[in-house]
Amino acid sequence: MTTKIVSKVLVHESDPAALELLKTICSDNNLVGLKVCTGDHSVGLKDASNELDDVLKSNVDLGAVFLSESVDLNGVSGLELCDKIRRSRPELPIFLRRETRSDSEDLPASAAKAIAGCYQTSEPELLTQLVNDYICSMYYPVELAQGVEEISKEAFGNVIGGTRVKCELPYLVKDQIIYGELFSLIPLESDWCRGYMMLQTTESEIMDLIRSGSTHIKSNRPDSKDSNSILNEITNMIWGGIKSRYFSSGDSPSDAHRTQVPIIVNHSQKHISFGSTEPQLCFKYTLNDLENYPEVTIYQRLIFNLSWDPDKFAESDKALEDLVEGGELEFF
Repeated sequence: MTTKIVSKVLVHESDPAALELLKTICSDNNLVGLKVCTGDHSVGLKDASNELDDVLKSNVDLGAVFLSESVDLNGVSGLELCDKIRRSRPELPIFLRRETRSDSEDLPASAAKAIAGCYQTSEPELLTQLVNDYICSMYYPVELAQGVEEISKEAFGNVIGGTRVKCELPYLVKDQIIYGELFSLIPLESDWCRGYMMLQTTESEIMDLIRSGSTHIKSNRPDSKDSNSILNEITNMIWGGIKSRYFSSGDSPSDAHRTQVPIIVNHSQKHISFGSTEPQLCFKYTLNDLENYPEVTIYQRLIFNLSWDPDKFAESDKALEDLVEGGELEFF
């Protein structure tokens, strides 16, 4: 089965024609649309603005938000929501559907500043271009996603005994939110990429894991040092697997490409910024063993914020084939 790379997007829309267009756009671009309640009081649903607040405050990773200039059943317009979304999730591109024009020149300054672009239902090509520019602007080879998932599952299995690992479809995120309070960062560097791998989880889940006896640490009262050790071991093991499989010897970046950008962490907002607005490749793993410990969730992100050249990644497979055909390497 081919691994698909998807992205979750938030939709606040009630117009039937617009919804059909968005369904087509989502299908064509591997987007998973999450529709915000439009406030139909006849069925007791919450106000759309409050519903949106709930989503924005959650740990749902998103790639974009689709809003409508039209007023919904509660009298809430997408224009009123633009600034709220921008303050809460400034990294998310907002696409605004308009009724009579496809630009933002007549919009209030706050709304015009918040949105990434406008479109009309009669101009699907314009919406497609916005999606390509803002959500699908960074190409990740499916082979890379498949390999990272395989390497990570193997690492989880080696560190945590008797575990069953599930992984959702890899997806792209523009969000910069942090899941849990425990995360690790490790650099990824080659001639075709420079950035970081990040693992995120909660300390309580790792503590439960240790108490269950499923790790090499035997303790009924583990502390932060123990939880850090487990995450550190998993991180190093995955990093080693990625380095061994995808980074050839001597493929380090040249000095000319050794730029750096600050990494900013805002604990109160649960945000981490790598100085880049490009989509990040994200995986969600669920570790489960019904007999020993409760479900553990670990998020993994690949952030190539310093350098990214997927064409060279594709060439690495060709280079391997050439070495095998030339006799320098052989499979065993």
